Amino acid sequence: MTGAAAPQLKDGQALDRLSDQAERWGRGYKHIDDETKLRADFDAKFRREAEQLARQCTQPARPFGVKDWILAVLLWLIIAGGVLAASIFLMQPDQLWFWVFVAVAVVIFVLGVALVYRDTVSEPRAEKRLKDKTEWLLGASLRAAESVVRERRAKRS
Repeated sequence: MTGAAAPQLKDGQALDRLSDQAERWGRGYKHIDDETKLRADFDAKFRREAEQLARQCTQPARPFGVKDWILAVLLWLIIAGGVLAASIFLMQPDQLWFWVFVAVAVVIFVLGVALVYRDTVSEPRAEKRLKDKTEWLLGASLRAAESVVRERRAKRS
């Protein structure tokens, strides 16, 4: 694992860049009647750019530092405590159910911190996030390009 810095781009910035390029490409695209060719050409042209932008705006796997522990523990204490407080307030349980609710809150806390830890340090999860972000960028920018091509097709008709 590498100790990586924060992402260089926000998701919206990456999407804006790729969508702008896709719209410009769509304005000059020659085969506006063939949707299948449009998608294949789009993927061939923009996949690499989408992967680069996704790398710039996706946090890679990294060690779980002190700041991460503090934030994870605080967040999941608040969530588990809120669930416990709401359960006690709304249901007003007897002593047995009180301890059941406490156990459920502890399970929520432990699972929450464990999931945050796993999500932060896992290389496969980081790769999946990167792949998902790439597909998201491609899909959203393809819709922008298709919209431009549809407008051109409608004006021609």
